[in-house]
Amino acid sequence: MSGPGPVGLLVNPTAGRGAGFAAGARVRAELRRLGHAVTDLSGPDPDAARAAARRAAGDLQALVVVGGDGLVHAAVQEVAGTGTALGIVPAGTGNDVARGLGLPLHDPLAAVSALSAALRTGSRRAVDAVRVHSAEGERWYASILASGVDALVNERANAWRWPPGPARYTLAAVRELLTVRGLPLRITLDGRVLEREVLLAAVANTRCYGGGLDVAPGADPADGLLDVVVVDALSTVPALRLFTKLRPGEHLGSPAVRVHRARTVRLEPLVAAGGRARRLPRPHADGEPVGRLPLTCEVVPSALHVLA
Repeated sequence: MSGPGPVGLLVNPTAGRGAGFAAGARVRAELRRLGHAVTDLSGPDPDAARAAARRAAGDLQALVVVGGDGLVHAAVQEVAGTGTALGIVPAGTGNDVARGLGLPLHDPLAAVSALSAALRTGSRRAVDAVRVHSAEGERWYASILASGVDALVNERANAWRWPPGPARYTLAAVRELLTVRGLPLRITLDGRVLEREVLLAAVANTRCYGGGLDVAPGADPADGLLDVVVVDALSTVPALRLFTKLRPGEHLGSPAVRVHRARTVRLEPLVAAGGRARRLPRPHADGEPVGRLPLTCEVVPSALHVLA
């Protein structure tokens, strides 16, 4: 059997309040110590890194990301639907893609050891990815698309630099839930239409977003289906009470919450009779903006090959 092929490395040095830089250096050194040919594709900014990854992806056995969900999202754009495997060493604030795929979260060297073993044996886990079609083009995501108040929370949390970790998302959520009641949305699930005022509509391939909020506990990234979690419009106090149940995944018992499963999901602003559509939040997927409504999410079975 021939040895493992070349490995591309993408590092976000600012991830996890600077932890990404140190983790990236350890990962690079450890992969080389274990005998892997490593090409560092990291750039001065995410666009430069993504351009380098795009140029190299076809020649790589794997693209290994050291960073958070934003850098993983950038890597997914280059490897989804290709034969290049994705490796993840979590070093960000939320790490929800890694969490949703059951990958090691807190020990970079343990993650590298697992990646090295997978590279040597060719062990890969085929998982679904989601292709988003909008007027702004196509994008892929691996975890969850947020399209209601959760998108507003994501946007606010991304703009803040304090506090660190998941607490930033929690504070941003409290801030938004004080004012947002509901947003008019038209949701089409494999042709079946729902029209309602919603607090949020999360289109989930994996379980978690927001640094471990278990919004879609039943989501399986290898079942060829999307779990669409819809929460009806709520006033402030019930909304805050429901939010406290998200992290442990205890919200599904609420009468305001419904879970639908579909292969294709279209999200559009709902236009009231004789009125105009309200401008709704820009959806975020893997914590990154992915276009504006209307848009369509299409699950693509086994589009990602994850080193495992």
